[in-house]
Amino acid sequence: MSLGIIGCERSGFPALCALGKEAPEIWDRIVAVFPVPCLGGVDEETILGILLRCDTLLLVGCPPASCRNEWGSVLAEKRVARVSRLLEEAEIPKRVLCVFANPNRLGELKARVVV
Repeated sequence: MSLGIIGCERSGFPALCALGKEAPEIWDRIVAVFPVPCLGGVDEETILGILLRCDTLLLVGCPPASCRNEWGSVLAEKRVARVSRLLEEAEIPKRVLCVFANPNRLGELKARVVV
């Protein structure tokens, strides 16, 4: 399974880097990593474009309660849900997921990335 990741620069991307140090084998599965200022700025078109290059796309961002932009993680979750519904309706076997993490809280990210 090939994996693409979009990570917010404040929390998600640093969490991915911390996980990569802890479990360096994850880099073998990742085909693309895109750091962004905030997941709230990632639109559906961008998500679908990246999904052309991988089987699964993770949007890794701040836990909603600690998002600097207040609504970035919430907006990302809504967009991911919309894209997931479209993929399911079109019977396209790709997945897009939102994961909330920070360098001190890697549990969910680790569960999604490490085989």
